[in-house]
Amino acid sequence: MNQFTKLLAAFIIKLLLVGFLLAPDTTAAQRRSTSVNIKRDGKTTISIKNGFGNNFSIEYKGDITLSDDDTDIVAISPGGYMEIRKSAFGNRRRIFIEPENSGKLVKKYYVGGSQRSFDAEGKKWLAEILLEVVRTTTLGAEKRVNRLYKKGGYYQVLKEVDKIYSDYVQAKYIKLLLDKNLDEKGLIATLERVGDIDSDHHKADILKHNTNAFLSTKGTTASFIHAAGKIDSDHHTASVLKRALDSKSIPATRMNSLFEIARDIDSDHHKASVLLETLDTQTLTAENIKLLLKTSVTIDSDHHKATVLKKALAASDLPSDSQHTLLSAIGDMDSDHHMASVLSQVLQQRLDQASLAHLLGQVRSNLSSDMHRAAILRKAVRQEEMNAALDDFLSALTDMDSDHHKDEVFRQLSKKDFSDKELIQILEATKSINSDHHQAAVLISFASAVEGKSQGVRNAYMDASTEISSDAHLGRVLKAIR
Repeated sequence: MNQFTKLLAAFIIKLLLVGFLLAPDTTAAQRRSTSVNIKRDGKTTISIKNGFGNNFSIEYKGDITLSDDDTDIVAISPGGYMEIRKSAFGNRRRIFIEPENSGKLVKKYYVGGSQRSFDAEGKKWLAEILLEVVRTTTLGAEKRVNRLYKKGGYYQVLKEVDKIYSDYVQAKYIKLLLDKNLDEKGLIATLERVGDIDSDHHKADILKHNTNAFLSTKGTTASFIHAAGKIDSDHHTASVLKRALDSKSIPATRMNSLFEIARDIDSDHHKASVLLETLDTQTLTAENIKLLLKTSVTIDSDHHKATVLKKALAASDLPSDSQHTLLSAIGDMDSDHHMASVLSQVLQQRLDQASLAHLLGQVRSNLSSDMHRAAILRKAVRQEEMNAALDDFLSALTDMDSDHHKDEVFRQLSKKDFSDKELIQILEATKSINSDHHQAAVLISFASAVEGKSQGVRNAYMDASTEISSDAHLGRVLKAIR
């Protein structure tokens, strides 16, 4: 072998070694594939592919009874049968079992295409394959769970669950265990095991199976919410939380944990559905309402956020700190329509000065549509704290471009009672109206309020009228206070 050939051979060997070291762990990554077909005549066919050519199938009909050690079939109901086929690396084996009229089982064992004696080799193979069968399928699951539970309680069943590969079969065993009316310790241990299941579907299926039991004590409720938090799917997370909410068994002290999980839901639709379900089913404390509103801040969709906020407003009168939280949630809305719809509903509640000022700040900073801004300001006029928030109100009003909408709001404002100082401030603000027609209409609407007031108010009225260039409109304004 020349030097070049040696170097080439060494390079190829190194390349193969690197490929072997970097290759994924196929044994760990290989997923079992299971298909189940149940026909109308009661026949069940299960096909299992384990990878590496190690596959087996089961076909059975009737009620199959396993031995207590799961190494043998001890009974099959009349008319039933069981057949197990397995192939591994080209080695094919099959066993067929059926009852005689007397009930005695006939067991036939085949290797390749040849029948062999069942007594020795067949018994050994059946014992080996049955353990794999029962841990890969739900065959005999109910009787196995009953037997294991009788032997060692929930611990023995969960110990067996740890040896089962399939999420579906694990879920079946756990649900059968949950039907045993477990105590708090058993429920908590079971919930801890649920979190280790890979499939979100099966996690959710278990958590919804016996929700009332899971929420029966503080300890089980905490474990339930922790397990729900391990579900990645927004759909399944929401379905579990809503089932728990429907039970109306979540104590107020655990609602914080529920909102923490809801905040982690990415889908606005599913997050909103959980919050709406909460409002429909729970009697919330003031602190929990605040937590719900804080969770709604994380909703990106204006539509879904507005739906939740309006439902919260309809559910109860919000305390001041919750009003501020809700108004903050509105602040990052892009849609004038949705923002205005929520603000309009906020104004149906009685607001303190700080909340009203906060709302008016939102109107000025975030509502770009004069139509929507005017509609909110007209409703804000009716608030008892309106006079105290006059500065914020006028700032939101004078920032509008539309003289028509300014006219509407100023005329609504003219129906309220104000002090001399406040009237002077309002009359000064009317100068922001560019249209002679609209400014004249506004000043005339304030004429009756100016009558009988101090000279300072009359001077403010006259000063505002100097902005009108039309003699006809000016004449009407001056005539209104003579």
